Amino acid sequence: MPHLPGSPFWQRIGSHSQVLDYHLSMLLDSARMDSYRRAINAVVQPGDVVIDIGCGTGVLTFMACEAGASKVYAIEGGPVIDVAREIAADNGFDDRVEFLRGWSIDVGIPEPADVLITETIGNAGLDEGIIAWTADARARLLRPDATVLPRQLRMWVAAAESFDDHSLVTDWFDPELPYDYTAAYLRSSRTLWFADLEPRHLLGQPELAADIDLTTAPNETVASAGHVQADRDGTLHGLAVWFDSLLCPGVTADNSPPREGSSWSQGFLPLAEPVDVAAGDRFNYELSVTADGETWTWSIEPQARTDG
Repeated sequence: MPHLPGSPFWQRIGSHSQVLDYHLSMLLDSARMDSYRRAINAVVQPGDVVIDIGCGTGVLTFMACEAGASKVYAIEGGPVIDVAREIAADNGFDDRVEFLRGWSIDVGIPEPADVLITETIGNAGLDEGIIAWTADARARLLRPDATVLPRQLRMWVAAAESFDDHSLVTDWFDPELPYDYTAAYLRSSRTLWFADLEPRHLLGQPELAADIDLTTAPNETVASAGHVQADRDGTLHGLAVWFDSLLCPGVTADNSPPREGSSWSQGFLPLAEPVDVAAGDRFNYELSVTADGETWTWSIEPQARTDG
């Protein structure tokens, strides 16, 4: 029996309408869809067994079928899998697709797969747990020489100025609030937010924070440390975070600002207190992300200037 809007199952992940709208936005992202279709056509060979982790409405699964896959195991933990099953039947793919409800770390398949496809790339790159999913799949579900798509993901950071996005933190001190919300303020300052960032929000050039080979990356926390610089005067509100990825040789996808029609936003890691900066100011940062994408920790500290 399907889980209806308003049921406890749907309430845990958001409303039915929000889920469908979210997936529709991805389907209408022509750059995103074109990159994945080109990559899938390049790596899936006739007769291949394919796994699609986080299949959503099944679009990448269906692309794999069209590329010649003999079998696709489509894994999805959310209720949208019920919609994917119906779409597969309506479009004639259901004879080659087996839908598996659940998280990929909790399911098994009867045969090792030749290709892993996953689009569990979040707005900040790692926030949908792509490292954990791919590491587990390599260990349990794939042939030793299987193809992983995407094969590489890089995470970028830059000093960011965004008064509107930082208000998600500072508004907890709004005088119209009825009680002391310091606890919410502190929690919000330690939360990864999603934002539609533009070049004008960046105080300086981006720095590479992580370069991850998804064909070998262990199921471990990613830690990064480095510095970002302000190339103009302004206010430092936090770190902007985004990704670029190599799906397969010659095919990439990214969400570097500006969005320009992308269904991806970017990540925003706020400072608890904004800092006025001048051109040339440098800041040391430390950043860590657990492999499941759930826990982000970061710090940003001014770097002492040196004369000459």
